[in-house]
Amino acid sequence: MGLSASQARLLSITARLTQNEARSQLITNAKLRLADKTSEVSLDYLEALNSTQFIYTNYDKSGTKEHYAFNFGTVTRFSDIKNQYGFVDSVGRLLVLESDAGNYEKSATLADFLSCYDIGETNNPERDMALDEIYGEEFGEWYDDDNPHDWLDKVHGSTNDLINDMVTNSGTGTPTFNETLINDEAAYNKWKEDLINSVDAIENEDNKSEGLYNTWRDAIKDVPEFIEKPVAPGTPPTPPTPPNPDDFKVMEDFVQYVVDGQCYGLAESGNNCYMHVLSDLLGPGQHTTSSGQTFEVIQSSSWDWNTCHVGSSGHTYGGQIDAVRDIINTTPCQDDPSKTIYQKIVDFLWDTHGDYDGSATGGAATQENLDKFFEIIHVDLAAAKDTTAWDEAMDKYNEEYQDYLERLDEYNKEMDEYNEALDYWEKVFLGELEAWNNSIQSSREKYQEAIDNLPPATIPDEEDPKYQWYTNLWFRMGGIADNKKEPHQNNYKILEDYYVYNEDWLKFALEHGIVTMEQVQYQEEGETIAEEMNQYAWVAIQYNNCVDMYEESDDLEISMAHAAYQDKTKEIQGLDKEYDSDLKKLDVEHNALQTEYDSLKSVIEKNVERSFKAFS
Repeated sequence: MGLSASQARLLSITARLTQNEARSQLITNAKLRLADKTSEVSLDYLEALNSTQFIYTNYDKSGTKEHYAFNFGTVTRFSDIKNQYGFVDSVGRLLVLESDAGNYEKSATLADFLSCYDIGETNNPERDMALDEIYGEEFGEWYDDDNPHDWLDKVHGSTNDLINDMVTNSGTGTPTFNETLINDEAAYNKWKEDLINSVDAIENEDNKSEGLYNTWRDAIKDVPEFIEKPVAPGTPPTPPTPPNPDDFKVMEDFVQYVVDGQCYGLAESGNNCYMHVLSDLLGPGQHTTSSGQTFEVIQSSSWDWNTCHVGSSGHTYGGQIDAVRDIINTTPCQDDPSKTIYQKIVDFLWDTHGDYDGSATGGAATQENLDKFFEIIHVDLAAAKDTTAWDEAMDKYNEEYQDYLERLDEYNKEMDEYNEALDYWEKVFLGELEAWNNSIQSSREKYQEAIDNLPPATIPDEEDPKYQWYTNLWFRMGGIADNKKEPHQNNYKILEDYYVYNEDWLKFALEHGIVTMEQVQYQEEGETIAEEMNQYAWVAIQYNNCVDMYEESDDLEISMAHAAYQDKTKEIQGLDKEYDSDLKKLDVEHNALQTEYDSLKSVIEKNVERSFKAFS
């Protein structure tokens, strides 16, 4: 029983010894970590001893130098005596306050932008110079701010209809002029007089303008003098058509055939076959007498006086009958030149149809009718085949043609003179009219453009200290001219309020290249992009070369780090002492337990030894 209790006690002491050893190990490790913390605190303190800060310097109105924390707000804020700086992000955009961005975005012109900063205005001398160019020195008598287009409307309204009566501008650059006016001297001069009077009636003698308005007004009145358009000469005469000698040969053959033919022989015997011959001359178809009676010639073996036959006996006359018919249709009779041979035959056949007795071979013809028949053959047709008339006609034609050649030569000379005169007329008169039209169009456009683009009556006061500062800002943010700007935020970016007065962020951003600096500097050649900036330009600079910034030790940060170092060192030392005390306590307890452990172990060993001896 005693042995069991001793063993239990021994086990308990063994467990406590093990536990003490573990706790001792934990405390020892904690002391080692305190050493690491001591190193960290020392490093923080050493780093604080090396810390610096950026200081921004400026001058008040009296010239006293002032020092500020180097942050975005203090550096970019306007001051009377101050260099102008800007901070730019990695893509070249100027960082601006939200208020500046708002002012830029709502402003259409530089003047609008400057007015947002209460920059005063003054009279614009360029406006007076522009009005002087438009109306002359006495422009005050002409120009009315409430009705700037007054004189434009007066002159245009008075002359527009008259000008439009003369010229039409097609839009292709080539005007056309009223043919009625440019070809009638009286009408032209009346139109010109009306136009000049319409201009003169607008003004009185007390008002004498100059400049662009006067140029336009005088251009309207500077109408060219009338030049008469030349009249084209007449057309040349048409030469006569000479007779065809072959026609005479045809007629000669026909007459010879008839005289030698059967019908002619029968006619000489008193037979009425002459009707066949003359019917063949007329040809098939309707024929009308001089008195209006009609009969028809047809090709038939039997005929009466309503239908006269042709060719029943095969009278072809050598196939030349058509040519013969053409001749008798145009050749006059010898005894009656007012009547053609054709008409004489028609009338003769109608008048002598009583000779026809109804037989195919004909009947007896009266001697009178036979005489008339022979007259047609031997006189009229013989004359038609006679070349004497043709020769006379040719002689006459040659005379007329020679006269025509002379007249043609004269006509050609007239045409040359006409073309020269017409060319002169077109070059001089129409050229002057076109120049006149172009002159009034151009001078009116220049006059109207000048009125429409008059400089403003007032402009921002350049003597205001803020003028150049915010002018520079306008152009850096995207202004192209005083009345034009970039429509998008390509040149600037709004800086969040958190960073505006945060000098730590700005210092970090500059040191790590997140932002860079620009400074407005005076340059002899000035700003090439924005001439309105005069002799100033935005120039990139290194932040550590900024003349208004210097770097110094950060005493506040050092003081704070020193206090933190002392506090943390004291805390570490206190913990170290506490750990040492705990280790001593564990060591004492360990020694006592070890002594008791050794004593119990000895008692247990002796008891075991006696027990073995008793039973051996």
